[in-house]
Amino acid sequence: MNIATIFGIIVGIFVLCAATYAATDSVAVFLNGPGLAIVLGGTIAATFICYPLREVARVMGLFVTAFTAEELPIGNYIKDIVTISKNAARGEAELERAIKATDNEFLRDGLQMLVDGYSKEELEEILNNRIQQYHDQETNAAGIYRTMASLSPAFGIIGTLIGLIAMMQTMGDDVARIGPAMATALTTTLYGALFANMIYTPIATKVERRVEERTILMCVIRDGILFIKDKTPAPIIFDKLKGYLPPRSWSSISRTRPSKKRAG
Repeated sequence: MNIATIFGIIVGIFVLCAATYAATDSVAVFLNGPGLAIVLGGTIAATFICYPLREVARVMGLFVTAFTAEELPIGNYIKDIVTISKNAARGEAELERAIKATDNEFLRDGLQMLVDGYSKEELEEILNNRIQQYHDQETNAAGIYRTMASLSPAFGIIGTLIGLIAMMQTMGDDVARIGPAMATALTTTLYGALFANMIYTPIATKVERRVEERTILMCVIRDGILFIKDKTPAPIIFDKLKGYLPPRSWSSISRTRPSKKRAG
């Protein structure tokens, strides 16, 4: 799990707990089992209505991944592609060794297509289609969490309305019960806003960021495969692929830049 995520979770929990203890003498007033069930159950049920079962089930698995994912080592992949490009000049046997050595499925498939003799146009079309399909599918996953973030506050309000209706029925019996009953009803709105802004929206943002990072990595691999197909010199491949990295990373990766003499 990356440090920023851990820091955000700890600070968020601390601030919420501190605010809760400072706001009331009875923390138990913030505990509302039926309200929690309405918000969680209603949000999940509505999400299943909006999207296919298989897609929602897959997206639920992204919860842990979204909060544990580290930054992708795109610079390392660039160096690997440059090394592969230099070795590829020795023959297909070197490409086959690289296929066995890599654990990235997209890179492995691209190298295999090089070995199989695909044309540059075929390579570009196939790799572009895979990148587009991946981007669209994973972006839809983030969209599901965005939907849940919009539904959660609505079900919070529904729970509050249910609580207020129940409170109105007892108003004539004991006026002293109105305050505690209203406080309990309003906690459901709190749950809805809390889940939307502390869970669903951050997960959606994390997933979207992860999709963009992986899409950039796939573009790096695609361009590297095409450069290898064109027998582009290693220094040129390195300098072109380096453009996918943020400027702050250029200095660190440039220390391993291949010389033209070695590439020749």
